[in-house]
Amino acid sequence: MKKNGFTPLDRTQYHLRRDKIVSFFCKSFRPCTIRQKYLTGFTLVEILVVIAIIILVSVVTVPIITPFLKAQRLSKGARIVQASALAARTMAINSRKTRQLVFDSTYSKLTIMDENSNVLGRDDFLPSTIEFGTSTGSWTAGTSTVSFDPNGSADTSTLGTDTVIIQDKQGNSKNLKIISYTGQIKSD
Repeated sequence: MKKNGFTPLDRTQYHLRRDKIVSFFCKSFRPCTIRQKYLTGFTLVEILVVIAIIILVSVVTVPIITPFLKAQRLSKGARIVQASALAARTMAINSRKTRQLVFDSTYSKLTIMDENSNVLGRDDFLPSTIEFGTSTGSWTAGTSTVSFDPNGSADTSTLGTDTVIIQDKQGNSKNLKIISYTGQIKSD
């Protein structure tokens, strides 16, 4: 003990010897035996209660998160289509030649091609469970194209519509409207 009456905690951990039983002061400053001091842990009941709480929280949160994740896949697919269209438009303006954005509904991919059908860059794929559609219904197997002119405008005559729809297997969809005179794709 110091002169001012303060005893640090590490000094209270000393042991006393009484009839061959070594006693320690536990955190509550009550004497406890060596067995009580060193045998600490969780009981099986405590572990089962924690596991039950984790399962309960999981069961409650999974139905809340699932629709959010589905909407994220649609949004990601829309961003992929918009980025590919912007890339094709930029390539057309920079090279001063027509570039085509090819929508392949068989493999759910987008490809940028030049006027000689040479692939420029890499293919972009839609997320799994997302596929293409149009305002007139789902596309049949095959490809459709949108041409981007050197002035930045888009020609949707080969596509047959100015709206591209991406949809998931459950029928949720997102409309992407192609603005012909600017070549931009706007999402709803």
